[in-house]
Amino acid sequence: MSRTIAVRISFYNDRWEKMISEGIKAHGFTPRFLQDEITLKDIEDCEILFGMFPPELLSQCRRLKWLQCSFAGVDTYCRPGVFASDEVLLTNASGAYGITISEHMLCVLLMMMRRMPEYQALTAQRGWKIIGDIRSIYDSKITVVGMGDIGSNFGRRVKALGAHVTGVRRTVRDVPDWAEAVFPVERLSEAVKDADVVALCLPGTEGTRALLSRDILAAMKPDAYVINVGRGSAVDQEALFDALTSGKLAGAAIDVAVPEPLPKDHFLWDAPNLLITPHVSGNMSLAKTCELVIEIFLRNLDHWQNREPLEHLVNRKQGY
Repeated sequence: MSRTIAVRISFYNDRWEKMISEGIKAHGFTPRFLQDEITLKDIEDCEILFGMFPPELLSQCRRLKWLQCSFAGVDTYCRPGVFASDEVLLTNASGAYGITISEHMLCVLLMMMRRMPEYQALTAQRGWKIIGDIRSIYDSKITVVGMGDIGSNFGRRVKALGAHVTGVRRTVRDVPDWAEAVFPVERLSEAVKDADVVALCLPGTEGTRALLSRDILAAMKPDAYVINVGRGSAVDQEALFDALTSGKLAGAAIDVAVPEPLPKDHFLWDAPNLLITPHVSGNMSLAKTCELVIEIFLRNLDHWQNREPLEHLVNRKQGY
Protein backbone atom coordinates (compact mmCIF):
# COMPACT_ATOMS: atom_id res chain seq x y z
CA MET A 1 0.00 0.00 0.00
CA SER A 2 1.30 3.43 -0.93
CA ARG A 3 2.42 5.63 1.95
CA THR A 4 1.55 8.71 -0.07
CA ILE A 5 -1.29 11.05 0.92
CA ALA A 6 -2.61 13.20 -1.89
CA VAL A 7 -3.60 16.72 -0.83
CA ARG A 8 -5.83 18.96 -2.94
CA ILE A 9 -7.01 22.10 -1.18
CA SER A 10 -7.94 25.57 -2.36
CA PHE A 11 -5.92 27.52 0.20
CA TYR A 12 -2.32 26.75 -0.62
CA ASN A 13 0.41 28.98 0.72
CA ASP A 14 3.80 28.32 2.27
CA ARG A 15 2.45 28.35 5.83
CA TRP A 16 -0.30 25.82 5.27
CA GLU A 17 1.80 23.59 3.02
CA LYS A 18 4.50 23.42 5.69
CA MET A 19 1.96 22.62 8.42
CA ILE A 20 0.39 19.85 6.34
CA SER A 21 3.68 18.45 5.08
CA GLU A 22 5.28 18.27 8.52
CA GLY A 23 2.17 16.65 9.99
CA ILE A 24 1.96 14.01 7.27
CA LYS A 25 5.67 13.20 7.42
CA ALA A 26 5.52 12.87 11.22
CA HIS A 27 3.10 9.98 10.71
CA GLY A 28 5.38 8.22 8.23
CA PHE A 29 3.58 9.28 5.06
CA THR A 30 4.69 11.33 2.07
CA PRO A 31 2.55 14.28 0.96
CA ARG A 32 1.66 14.76 -2.69
CA PHE A 33 0.29 18.26 -3.27
CA LEU A 34 -2.06 18.60 -6.21
CA GLN A 35 -3.67 21.65 -7.77
CA ASP A 36 -6.15 22.49 -10.51
CA GLU A 37 -7.00 19.64 -12.88
CA ILE A 38 -5.98 16.17 -11.74
CA THR A 39 -6.07 12.72 -13.29
CA LEU A 40 -6.65 9.24 -11.92
CA LYS A 41 -2.90 8.65 -12.01
CA ASP A 42 -2.45 11.39 -9.40
CA ILE A 43 -4.49 9.59 -6.74
CA GLU A 44 -5.08 5.94 -7.66
CA ASP A 45 -2.22 4.63 -5.51
CA CYS A 46 -3.29 6.47 -2.33
CA GLU A 47 -5.12 4.97 0.63
CA ILE A 48 -5.73 8.46 2.10
CA LEU A 49 -6.86 11.67 0.41
CA PHE A 50 -7.15 15.10 2.01
CA GLY A 51 -9.15 17.89 0.41
CA MET A 52 -11.69 17.91 -2.40
CA PHE A 53 -11.43 15.53 -5.36
CA PRO A 54 -13.54 14.95 -8.49
CA PRO A 55 -16.18 12.37 -7.54
CA GLU A 56 -15.96 10.75 -10.96
CA LEU A 57 -12.37 9.67 -10.22
CA LEU A 58 -13.00 8.20 -6.78
CA SER A 59 -14.94 5.17 -7.97
CA GLN A 60 -11.76 4.06 -9.75
CA CYS A 61 -9.53 4.44 -6.69
CA ARG A 62 -9.57 0.86 -5.48
CA ARG A 63 -6.82 1.38 -2.91
CA LEU A 64 -8.62 4.27 -1.22
CA LYS A 65 -9.60 3.70 2.41
CA TRP A 66 -10.30 7.19 3.72
CA LEU A 67 -11.20 10.60 2.30
CA GLN A 68 -10.88 13.58 4.63
CA CYS A 69 -12.80 16.44 3.03
CA SER A 70 -11.77 20.01 3.64
CA PHE A 71 -15.40 21.15 3.56
CA ALA A 72 -18.24 20.55 6.01
CA GLY A 73 -20.85 19.87 3.33
CA VAL A 74 -20.16 16.54 1.65
CA ASP A 75 -23.43 15.76 -0.18
CA THR A 76 -21.43 15.40 -3.42
CA TYR A 77 -19.65 12.37 -1.94
CA CYS A 78 -22.73 10.74 -0.42
CA ARG A 79 -24.32 9.62 -3.66
CA PRO A 80 -24.36 5.87 -4.39
CA GLY A 81 -21.39 4.63 -6.40
CA VAL A 82 -19.01 7.53 -5.71
CA PHE A 83 -16.50 5.22 -4.02
CA ALA A 84 -15.18 1.90 -5.22
CA SER A 85 -16.21 0.31 -1.92
CA ASP A 86 -18.76 1.04 0.79
CA GLU A 87 -15.92 0.44 3.24
CA VAL A 88 -14.22 3.72 2.32
CA LEU A 89 -14.43 6.13 5.27
CA LEU A 90 -15.59 9.68 4.64
CA THR A 91 -14.92 12.45 7.16
CA ASN A 92 -15.74 16.13 6.85
CA ALA A 93 -14.39 19.33 8.35
CA SER A 94 -17.37 20.09 10.53
CA GLY A 95 -16.14 22.24 13.37
CA ALA A 96 -13.91 24.41 11.21
CA TYR A 97 -16.56 26.71 9.78
CA GLY A 98 -18.68 27.72 12.76
CA ILE A 99 -16.68 30.86 13.50
CA THR A 100 -16.58 32.34 10.02
CA ILE A 101 -20.13 31.42 8.98
CA SER A 102 -21.75 32.56 12.23
CA GLU A 103 -19.96 35.91 11.92
CA HIS A 104 -21.26 36.22 8.35
CA MET A 105 -24.76 35.49 9.65
CA LEU A 106 -24.43 38.18 12.31
CA CYS A 107 -23.20 40.61 9.65
CA VAL A 108 -26.11 40.12 7.25
CA LEU A 109 -28.67 40.04 10.07
CA LEU A 110 -27.47 43.38 11.42
CA MET A 111 -27.37 44.79 7.89
CA MET A 112 -31.04 43.90 7.41
CA MET A 113 -32.16 44.98 10.87
CA ARG A 114 -30.36 48.32 10.64
CA ARG A 115 -31.34 48.84 6.98
CA MET A 116 -27.79 49.08 5.68
CA PRO A 117 -28.67 48.27 2.04
CA GLU A 118 -31.09 51.21 2.04
CA TYR A 119 -28.50 53.52 3.56
CA GLN A 120 -25.91 52.32 1.06
CA ALA A 121 -28.28 53.15 -1.80
CA LEU A 122 -29.06 56.52 -0.21
CA THR A 123 -25.44 57.57 0.29
CA ALA A 124 -24.50 56.32 -3.19
CA GLN A 125 -26.77 59.17 -4.37
CA ARG A 126 -25.16 61.50 -1.79
CA GLY A 127 -28.35 61.54 0.23
CA TRP A 128 -28.42 62.33 3.93
CA LYS A 129 -31.49 61.50 6.00
CA ILE A 130 -32.93 59.04 8.51
CA ILE A 131 -34.77 56.36 6.58
CA GLY A 132 -36.90 55.09 9.45
CA ASP A 133 -37.17 52.59 12.28
CA ILE A 134 -34.60 49.88 12.77
CA ARG A 135 -34.63 46.67 14.80
CA SER A 136 -32.36 44.92 17.28
CA ILE A 137 -31.09 41.43 17.94
CA TYR A 138 -31.63 42.22 21.62
CA ASP A 139 -34.91 40.70 22.87
CA SER A 140 -35.68 39.27 19.42
CA LYS A 141 -36.83 35.69 18.88
CA ILE A 142 -34.50 33.70 16.67
CA THR A 143 -35.14 30.16 15.44
CA VAL A 144 -32.03 28.25 14.39
CA VAL A 145 -32.83 25.35 12.07
CA GLY A 146 -29.91 22.92 12.20
CA MET A 147 -27.99 22.71 15.45
CA GLY A 148 -24.61 21.47 14.33
CA ASP A 149 -21.39 23.43 14.58
CA ILE A 150 -22.61 26.37 12.51
CA GLY A 151 -26.05 26.64 14.07
CA SER A 152 -24.60 26.30 17.57
CA ASN A 153 -22.01 29.02 16.96
CA PHE A 154 -24.68 31.36 15.67
CA GLY A 155 -27.05 30.49 18.52
CA ARG A 156 -24.40 31.28 21.13
CA ARG A 157 -23.58 34.61 19.55
CA VAL A 158 -27.14 35.90 19.23
CA LYS A 159 -27.92 34.74 22.75
CA ALA A 160 -24.94 36.74 23.97
CA LEU A 161 -26.50 39.76 22.26
CA GLY A 162 -29.75 39.26 24.14
CA ALA A 163 -31.86 37.16 21.77
CA HIS A 164 -34.29 34.42 22.79
CA VAL A 165 -33.16 31.40 20.79
CA THR A 166 -35.09 28.30 19.75
CA GLY A 167 -33.41 25.35 18.06
CA VAL A 168 -34.77 22.88 15.51
CA ARG A 169 -33.10 19.56 14.83
CA ARG A 170 -33.92 16.18 13.33
CA THR A 171 -34.12 14.50 16.72
CA VAL A 172 -34.61 16.30 20.02
CA ARG A 173 -31.97 15.63 22.63
CA ASP A 174 -30.83 17.85 25.48
CA VAL A 175 -31.47 21.58 25.19
CA PRO A 176 -28.08 23.34 24.82
CA ASP A 177 -27.22 26.31 27.01
CA TRP A 178 -27.76 28.78 24.16
CA ALA A 179 -31.36 27.72 23.44
CA GLU A 180 -34.54 28.15 25.44
CA ALA A 181 -36.32 25.31 23.64
CA VAL A 182 -35.68 22.68 20.96
CA PHE A 183 -38.26 21.41 18.47
CA PRO A 184 -38.11 18.38 16.18
CA VAL A 185 -38.18 19.24 12.50
CA GLU A 186 -41.72 17.84 12.27
CA ARG A 187 -42.84 20.83 14.36
CA LEU A 188 -41.02 23.42 12.26
CA SER A 189 -44.15 25.47 11.59
CA GLU A 190 -44.65 25.82 15.34
CA ALA A 191 -41.00 26.73 15.89
CA VAL A 192 -41.06 29.58 13.36
CA LYS A 193 -44.49 31.11 13.95
CA ASP A 194 -43.33 33.75 16.48
CA ALA A 195 -39.75 34.11 15.24
CA ASP A 196 -38.28 37.42 14.21
CA VAL A 197 -35.48 35.53 12.46
CA VAL A 198 -35.33 32.03 10.98
CA ALA A 199 -31.76 30.92 10.27
CA LEU A 200 -31.14 27.80 8.19
CA CYS A 201 -27.87 25.95 8.84
CA LEU A 202 -28.65 22.66 7.12
CA PRO A 203 -26.80 20.05 5.07
CA GLY A 204 -28.00 19.16 1.60
CA THR A 205 -30.03 15.96 1.97
CA GLU A 206 -33.36 14.63 0.75
CA GLY A 207 -34.73 15.33 4.22
CA THR A 208 -33.85 19.03 4.03
CA ARG A 209 -34.95 19.66 0.45
CA ALA A 210 -37.39 22.61 0.32
CA LEU A 211 -37.76 22.45 4.09
CA LEU A 212 -38.47 26.17 4.08
CA SER A 213 -41.60 25.66 2.01
CA ARG A 214 -44.47 27.91 1.03
CA ASP A 215 -46.46 26.59 4.00
CA ILE A 216 -43.63 27.28 6.46
CA LEU A 217 -43.15 30.78 5.07
CA ALA A 218 -46.88 31.37 5.45
CA ALA A 219 -46.64 30.33 9.11
CA MET A 220 -44.04 33.03 9.82
CA LYS A 221 -44.68 36.58 10.94
CA PRO A 222 -44.89 39.16 8.12
CA ASP A 223 -41.97 41.12 9.57
CA ALA A 224 -39.59 38.18 9.98
CA TYR A 225 -36.19 37.69 8.36
CA VAL A 226 -34.74 34.54 6.76
CA ILE A 227 -31.05 33.63 6.60
CA ASN A 228 -29.76 30.61 4.67
CA VAL A 229 -26.12 29.51 4.84
CA GLY A 230 -26.44 25.74 4.50
CA ARG A 231 -27.60 24.61 1.08
CA GLY A 232 -29.80 26.43 -1.41
CA SER A 233 -31.90 23.29 -1.81
CA ALA A 234 -33.32 23.80 1.70
CA VAL A 235 -35.44 26.73 0.45
CA ASP A 236 -38.35 26.81 -1.97
CA GLN A 237 -36.87 29.72 -3.90
CA GLU A 238 -40.05 30.61 -5.79
CA ALA A 239 -41.96 30.73 -2.50
CA LEU A 240 -39.23 32.92 -0.99
CA PHE A 241 -39.43 35.30 -3.96
CA ASP A 242 -43.20 35.52 -3.63
CA ALA A 243 -42.99 36.17 0.12
CA LEU A 244 -40.49 38.98 -0.38
CA THR A 245 -42.37 40.50 -3.31
CA SER A 246 -45.70 40.48 -1.44
CA GLY A 247 -44.17 41.92 1.73
CA LYS A 248 -44.79 38.70 3.66
CA LEU A 249 -41.17 38.86 4.87
CA ALA A 250 -39.16 41.85 6.03
CA GLY A 251 -36.09 40.52 4.25
CA ALA A 252 -33.82 37.59 3.57
CA ALA A 253 -30.10 36.91 3.21
CA ILE A 254 -28.92 33.89 1.25
CA ASP A 255 -25.35 32.76 0.78
CA VAL A 256 -26.40 29.62 -1.10
CA ALA A 257 -28.75 29.05 -4.02
CA VAL A 258 -29.87 26.62 -6.70
CA PRO A 259 -28.11 26.63 -9.08
CA GLU A 260 -24.69 27.99 -8.25
CA PRO A 261 -23.47 30.27 -9.66
CA LEU A 262 -26.86 31.95 -9.80
CA PRO A 263 -27.53 32.84 -13.47
CA LYS A 264 -27.63 36.55 -14.25
CA ASP A 265 -31.24 36.27 -15.43
CA HIS A 266 -32.45 34.33 -12.36
CA PHE A 267 -35.60 35.70 -10.74
CA LEU A 268 -33.99 35.94 -7.29
CA TRP A 269 -31.87 38.89 -8.41
CA ASP A 270 -35.08 40.90 -8.71
CA ALA A 271 -36.46 40.04 -5.28
CA PRO A 272 -36.85 43.06 -2.99
CA ASN A 273 -35.10 43.14 0.38
CA LEU A 274 -32.87 40.19 -0.51
CA LEU A 275 -29.15 40.11 0.27
CA ILE A 276 -27.31 37.64 -1.95
CA THR A 277 -23.69 36.60 -1.42
CA PRO A 278 -21.92 34.09 -3.72
CA HIS A 279 -21.37 31.22 -1.25
CA VAL A 280 -18.62 33.04 0.61
CA SER A 281 -19.67 32.71 4.25
CA GLY A 282 -17.64 29.55 4.75
CA ASN A 283 -14.88 29.71 2.20
CA MET A 284 -11.18 29.75 3.03
CA SER A 285 -10.75 33.54 3.20
CA LEU A 286 -10.35 33.44 6.98
CA ALA A 287 -6.97 32.09 8.11
CA LYS A 288 -8.50 30.55 11.24
CA THR A 289 -10.76 28.37 9.09
CA CYS A 290 -7.77 27.02 7.15
CA GLU A 291 -5.94 26.29 10.38
CA LEU A 292 -8.91 24.44 11.88
CA VAL A 293 -9.42 22.32 8.74
CA ILE A 294 -5.77 21.23 8.81
CA GLU A 295 -5.92 20.51 12.55
CA ILE A 296 -8.97 18.27 12.04
CA PHE A 297 -7.14 16.31 9.35
CA LEU A 298 -3.96 15.89 11.38
CA ARG A 299 -5.88 14.78 14.48
CA ASN A 300 -7.70 12.25 12.36
CA LEU A 301 -4.43 11.08 10.84
CA ASP A 302 -3.20 10.45 14.37
CA HIS A 303 -6.39 8.47 15.08
CA TRP A 304 -5.85 6.53 11.85
CA GLN A 305 -2.33 5.56 12.84
CA ASN A 306 -3.52 4.46 16.27
CA ARG A 307 -6.51 2.56 14.86
CA GLU A 308 -8.89 4.82 16.77
CA PRO A 309 -12.32 6.05 15.61
CA LEU A 310 -12.12 9.08 13.32
CA GLU A 311 -13.70 12.42 14.20
CA HIS A 312 -16.48 13.85 12.03
CA LEU A 313 -17.24 10.51 10.38
CA VAL A 314 -20.01 10.97 7.81
CA ASN A 315 -23.01 8.66 7.57
CA ARG A 316 -23.32 8.62 3.78
CA LYS A 317 -26.95 7.46 3.92
CA GLN A 318 -27.88 10.48 6.04
CA GLY A 319 -25.60 12.83 4.09
CA TYR A 320 -23.74 14.27 7.11
